[in-house]
This record gives sequence, C-alpha cells and structure tokens, in this order.
Amino acid sequence: MTTKSQAKPLVPVGQMVVGTVTPYAARVDAAAIEERGWLYCDGRELSRSDYEDLFRVIGTLHGGGDGSTTFNLPDYRGYFLRGVDAGAGRDPGAATRTAAAPGGMGGDECGSVQGGATAAPRQSFTTSTDGQHTHDVWHIPTNSSLYAIAGSHLSIWNDGNAGTDTAGAHQHTVTDGGDQETRPENAYVAFIIRYRA
Repeated sequence: MTTKSQAKPLVPVGQMVVGTVTPYAARVDAAAIEERGWLYCDGRELSRSDYEDLFRVIGTLHGGGDGSTTFNLPDYRGYFLRGVDAGAGRDPGAATRTAAAPGGMGGDECGSVQGGATAAPRQSFTTSTDGQHTHDVWHIPTNSSLYAIAGSHLSIWNDGNAGTDTAGAHQHTVTDGGDQETRPENAYVAFIIRYRA
C-alpha cells in the first residue's frame, strides 16, 4: 500500500517555464511545434516584439540579432550541452568561452560556447619496448674457450651471443592517429525551447 508521503506528485501537463530547453526525439516540424509554444534551437533571429516573452527571459545571451529589433535563439545543433560553471571551477576554460553569435555572451555565462579540446591523458603512452635496451649479436667470441690450431687459416667462433652496449638509448616515434574528435557515446536529439506560457 502506498502511503501519502510516497505518492508521486501530480505534474500538470504543459506547465513549462518560458526559456525551458528540452530534447525532442523526432524530426522537427517547425510550424507544428511553434503552434504548441516551442521553437527549434537553430540560432535564427527572431523579432524582439513578436517573441516578447522569450526575449524578456533570454535577452541577447545567445546573440544580439541586428542589435535593436531582433535577437538570436540558442543554436544547439551538434553541441553537447554543459552546465554554466558559475565559479565552481569545474571548467578550467570558463573565462575563455566565446559568444555563440555576435552580441551574445562569452565567459562564464549562459549562452557562451567552447571549441573542442583534448587534455593530456592521465596515463602515459608507452612504446612496445623500453628506449634503452640491448641487441644480441651472434657468433662474437666472448671468452677464450677455443683457440685456433697453430698455422690454421680458419677462424673459430663461439656459438653463443653477446649484447651490444646498453648505452644505445634512442627514441621511438609515436605516429599521428586518432579520430576527428573526442567524444563519449551519444545519441542525436533535437533541442527545442519554450517561447510562450
């Protein structure tokens, strides 16, 4: 039996705050979703007066449009979304983030964007062998265990081997490789934003 404290709260359908962004798991029919109060986050310019509610919420965070009568929607196509650092120190590049479009916000602010980067790995790369090692050279005399017979024209070689000098330190080249980007496993969705209550 479910007690009152364990009951799930009822959430009225459609009660979304203006400016809410959500993933949408289908191809976007821009006209159809706009009728229901949503816009596709594709970065396009909108009229500040026609979309007054949304402009009051996001302003020019994602781009200033023409600077007076329009503003830009967020453009989340191809982006992974990341929470604003807000001084937490989890994004070491927060201060160098740039505006998504002219007139938008850069730095540690909502709407800023950041290019790709690859940090140095926590575990070092290794080559197949150590840099300093020895090479065996076969049939080099290593002791005086055999002597040629006096007057013989033949040389006598040991069957063993000897190593070269261990001072032969050298480098191994790690050739370029890798993929076009660094990314986790992911799935595509379309991001849409609520523009009216």
